[in-house]
Amino acid sequence: MVHSNIVFRSILTLALLFTGLVLTNGTINHIQLVRAQTISTTINEYPVPKGSDPWGTTTDSKGRVWVALPGCDPSPMCSNTTPPGRFDVFNPATSSWVTSHHLPAGYAQPLFLAFDKQGVLWFPMPMDNSIGMYNLSSHTYQKWPVPTAGAGPWDLAIDSNGIIWFTEHYTNKIGRFDPVTHSFSEISTPSANSQPYGITIDGSGNVWFTENNSSVALIAEYTVQNQLLEYKIRNSFDGGLTPHLITVDPNGNIWWTEGFVGEIGELKIAQALPGTNNGVTEYSYPKVVGCNSNTSHTSGIAVDSNGLVWFDDSLQCTFGSFPDS
Repeated sequence: MVHSNIVFRSILTLALLFTGLVLTNGTINHIQLVRAQTISTTINEYPVPKGSDPWGTTTDSKGRVWVALPGCDPSPMCSNTTPPGRFDVFNPATSSWVTSHHLPAGYAQPLFLAFDKQGVLWFPMPMDNSIGMYNLSSHTYQKWPVPTAGAGPWDLAIDSNGIIWFTEHYTNKIGRFDPVTHSFSEISTPSANSQPYGITIDGSGNVWFTENNSSVALIAEYTVQNQLLEYKIRNSFDGGLTPHLITVDPNGNIWWTEGFVGEIGELKIAQALPGTNNGVTEYSYPKVVGCNSNTSHTSGIAVDSNGLVWFDDSLQCTFGSFPDS
C-alpha cells in the first residue's frame, strides 16, 4: 500500500460520469471507460508527523476521525525494532487534531480500524499476529493472539452480532473472533497463496473479501450458511490485478479497488455466479500526471449514504466518486 504523510490529501477531485465506452473481452468480462470531469477545488490538508505512515481510518459516534499510524509501511513486514504504533484523532468540527493514543509496550502496529456498537475500537496487528482492542471509556487496551502463527491479520469488519471478522494476509485465511468468549475460528481459502486483503459484510451478514495475489485475483464470499464461494474478476491474468479494499453499496452490490491496475470493480449480486465473472464490471478512470509518479494505485474505497462510490489513487494524488447506479 502506498502512503503519504498527509491525511485527506488530494490535488484534484474526479467527478466520474457514467457516459463512456464499454469494451468487451470475450462475452462476460466488461471494462467500462468512464468519462471524468476534473474539478478544481480547495482541499484542506492536515499533516501528521513525518514517518507516521497513515493507514486506515474510521469515525466514532461523535463524528471524529481516527487514523491508524503504524510508523512503518509493511512490505510485507515492518522491522522488529519499530516501536508500537498509535491512533490520532481529528475533529472535523474544529479542523484540528485533538488527541493521540500511543499503544502500550508489547503491542505492535495497527493498520486498519473499526468501532463496534459499544464504541470499542478494534484493530489487527499483523506484526505481532494479534487482534487488539481499545476501550475509550476505561482507557484500557487488550489483545488476543491469532491461533495460526504468522497469520498477518490485516483488515477487519464487525458484523451485526459484534463478531470481529478479519483477513489473514500471510496464511490465506479469514478469521472470526468472538469478543464475548474470546474464541477464534479460521477459514482457509480454496486458492493457495490468495493473500486475503480487504473485508466487508453485507446486509445479510455474508462476509466478502478480496484475494490480493495477482495470480489469484478473486472476490470471495463466506456466506451465513458457512460456504466459501469465489468469483472471478477477469477470465485471464495479466499479472497486474491486485484487488485491495472492498465495500458494499446500498443495493447490496460489491465494490473493490484494484491497486496498480488503476481501476475499481463492481459485482452485481443479481447476476453473480460463483466460479465465473458474471455480473462483474471494471471501471477505468482517466489518469493525470500524479504528484509522485506517472503510475497509479487505487486502494481506498467507500460508499456514502447517497450511493456515491468514493475511491482514492495515492500515486495520482486524486480521489473520485460516481453514483452506484
